[in-house]
Amino acid sequence: MKLLYLLILAGIAVAMLVYIGLQIDPGFVRISVGHWIVDTNLFVLAIANILLVCSILLVLSLIKHLLFSHRYFRRWLNESSQSKATRNTNAGLLAFLEGNWGEAAKLLKRSATKSATPIVNYLAAAHAENEQGNNREAERLLQKAYENTDDSDFAVGIAKAQMELDQNQLESCLATLVRLKQQKPHHPFVLKLLRSVYIKLEDWQQLIQLVPELKRLPNADKAKLTELEEQAWRALFTNKADELQRSQQYQRAAEDLADLWKQLPESIRFDASVILNYSEQLIRLKNEHEAEALIRTVLNKHWNDALVEKYGRIKGIDPAEQLISAETWLKSRPNNPGLLLTLGRLSLQNELWGKALEYFEASNALQSNRECLGELCRLEQHLDRGKEEAGPSTNLTRLIQTLALPDLPLPKINSRH
Repeated sequence: MKLLYLLILAGIAVAMLVYIGLQIDPGFVRISVGHWIVDTNLFVLAIANILLVCSILLVLSLIKHLLFSHRYFRRWLNESSQSKATRNTNAGLLAFLEGNWGEAAKLLKRSATKSATPIVNYLAAAHAENEQGNNREAERLLQKAYENTDDSDFAVGIAKAQMELDQNQLESCLATLVRLKQQKPHHPFVLKLLRSVYIKLEDWQQLIQLVPELKRLPNADKAKLTELEEQAWRALFTNKADELQRSQQYQRAAEDLADLWKQLPESIRFDASVILNYSEQLIRLKNEHEAEALIRTVLNKHWNDALVEKYGRIKGIDPAEQLISAETWLKSRPNNPGLLLTLGRLSLQNELWGKALEYFEASNALQSNRECLGELCRLEQHLDRGKEEAGPSTNLTRLIQTLALPDLPLPKINSRH
């Protein structure tokens, strides 16, 4: 624009000079082009030149304006397109949150190329397609997300692992998560996905190694993680027992299971559920005396009512010694109904019918429960067997059968020691 003004001013100055000059002598100019001849004076020629220059300048200005208008129009179109893409993206994400997978996928894919954050569109659309069972389309969208966004490998990997887990492609999911864990070893979501995969794969050994990392996460529910850890250890004991039973290596059971118990973290080594499972595997592998010794050792240090109840069902090498050990616990816990029930059962193992009856009656007086009542009924039924007028009732027999009481010695005649 400055150049245009300068040219106009220069033209005016030249015109004024020519006009002044023409007042003295107008001059004569002839222009010949082919058969055409134009005669004029210098003043007219100067005016014509000025008009020609102005016309050229005007045309150039129009061209420049048109070019600028075209760029403005294109920019307006781009801004309009991006605005529409933003609206579609927002609507697609809202549909995604509402669980409207079909609508979400359609809107998010339509606006992905114009979106300010295409990776969000592609990943959310991939999840929506996956929810509809369109696995191939979901994989294609994940690839698009990876291709259209720099440094998207980790985010795409997370989405891929989630979809593989949803599709129960556990081995593939595990491989993806292991790769992601190498990139970011302490990423909370990767660790939580790994936990889910290990549980589904029943890979208890790997899960046990993962639990300490999960406990270090911010806001970790350590109580639930400890329960998960206990579950994993119980499963390991069961798996080891299954392996020994299949190979019928019963003589190795005590040693192998003891080695496994030594690997337990101190925090759960004396957990009742783990010890119970440990003892049950020993019993299953025909090492009941080892189970009795284990529970007795644990109860001497860590009291637990569930273990006491289990102790009354186990037959050790020496039933008399087993009863004596249990009676020492009664000194510090004289009013424990579970211990009294166990003492009654141990008395039956030693064929001390009268003592057993006393323990069962004492336990039932403190806390009536079906098992103790069943033991009382069963024992009294056998003690009264010698009386002709006292035959067992059908209902009493059914009650005793439904309680699944342990198989213990019972008196054959009406006698009490």
